Amino acid sequence: MKPLRLDDRRLWFGSLPLLLAVLVGCPAAEPPPAAPSPPADERPEPDAVVPAPDSAPIPPEPVAQVEPAEEVGPPAEQAPAEPAAEEPGLDGAAPPAEEPVEPIAPEPQPEPAEPTEPDDTALDFPKPQEVDEQWQEPKPEPWELGPPLVDNVEKLKPLDPEKSVWIDMDKKRLVLVGKVCQREVPLELFACLRYTKEHEAVVVTDVKALTVHAGLLALGAEPGGPVQFNPEYKPPKGTEIEVTVRWKDGNGQTQTARAQEWIQNVETGKAMTETWVFAGSGFWADPTTGEKTYQAEGGDFICISNFATAMLDVPIESSQANQALMYRTFTERIPPLETPVTLILQPHKGETNEP
Repeated sequence: MKPLRLDDRRLWFGSLPLLLAVLVGCPAAEPPPAAPSPPADERPEPDAVVPAPDSAPIPPEPVAQVEPAEEVGPPAEQAPAEPAAEEPGLDGAAPPAEEPVEPIAPEPQPEPAEPTEPDDTALDFPKPQEVDEQWQEPKPEPWELGPPLVDNVEKLKPLDPEKSVWIDMDKKRLVLVGKVCQREVPLELFACLRYTKEHEAVVVTDVKALTVHAGLLALGAEPGGPVQFNPEYKPPKGTEIEVTVRWKDGNGQTQTARAQEWIQNVETGKAMTETWVFAGSGFWADPTTGEKTYQAEGGDFICISNFATAMLDVPIESSQANQALMYRTFTERIPPLETPVTLILQPHKGETNEP
């Protein structure tokens, strides 16, 4: 082989890019343009043969071989379709397959219980330490009204250790302490019990009606019966009871009057003349417990309008309707509100017994 001359290097360098393209495997590479022909004086002699540079031939691009289609046989039995695969999530990974959920069996329902009687027992709630096991309504504050205005206080015997009511067996009378509660209103009662009918009475006293009832029985009074309205009107009846009131005026002097003098007849403008009778009220029995309650405890203590629950009542037909009330307060004869007063109840036996 004839060695290349220096002038033939241009041909070798021109083929270098094509050689690199073949080595890299770039099928789209094109051979560079042919180098310009050298001058005539530099051309090789005609008989000289210039061998091609040592370079590997460009292999042809591989042709994909098509495999022959398989012969189609008879259709096989179709297998049951499987659930389609879930689509992959946003991150490209397929979500985990959900586990089959077993159906929840319904809980067995209890059989309906047989109806029972309502239980009246109280629920077991926690109680503060300061509360007793058996709750009771708080007692009202006792009044400080001073001693009763009678001359033989030492001979009075209390009928209730917590209330201001005494019995005087020597003079056959009951003694109570109260105070003035109204001076300018229409009246249904002369005296009521505390926290009951103070808005339509002259005097209020803090006693129990049943205790006074027992005291009158001890003095020999007899209850005749309360008023009746059906089928026809029948006035209340019983032993006559004289009611006297005592108080101290602005100068500290003790004053005495019949209770009727504090009550004015609306038609005549004069003081009431009727005397009270011991009607005796009545008892109401609780249908559940059988416990009895004295009806006059609702406030109907010494009435001037007829009430079937009155302990003392007037023996005439006296309406309790507001538009037909027969009596009102005799204002100019009544001391100021809250004035302490002493009530004296004495059974009347045909003669007046002065207190």
